[in-house]
Amino acid sequence: MKQTNNTAKFHGCDIKSTKQRNLVFNILNDSKTPLTAEEIFRQALKGNGSVNLSSVYRILDLFVEKGLAVRSMLPEENRSVYEMRRLEHRHYLVCVKCKTIVSLENCPLKGYEETLEKKTDFDILGHRLSVFGYCPECRKNRSKNKKYQEKN
Repeated sequence: MKQTNNTAKFHGCDIKSTKQRNLVFNILNDSKTPLTAEEIFRQALKGNGSVNLSSVYRILDLFVEKGLAVRSMLPEENRSVYEMRRLEHRHYLVCVKCKTIVSLENCPLKGYEETLEKKTDFDILGHRLSVFGYCPECRKNRSKNKKYQEKN
């Protein structure tokens, strides 16, 4: 992971630039999928970063408050995941077994959102979409377990 100094970005959001904030920002910015605070913490440790887990949570709360990051919930686990707020938004497939997250290429709701605005006169600012199911590997293991249970 490249270490980037984000002082200009932080200054625009009235955030003081620190080594730990830069580290968390860079991990989030480089990630293609949302991450939990624990995953960010583990990546920071791998990158020889000196930050503790409680600091990661405080930094993430600050980033969300200032609009740099977005917090979403994984309902099956009642835990939060974080990602950078980007100009383009993303949607995800989430495996309920192994928690793998796959980013979808296109927004399936763009046309529907426009229709909804016209129909309701609602000024829509955005949306989030996560689809939950079993990834191919977990689906295969699940099928094996079902066959085993049927035999016994």
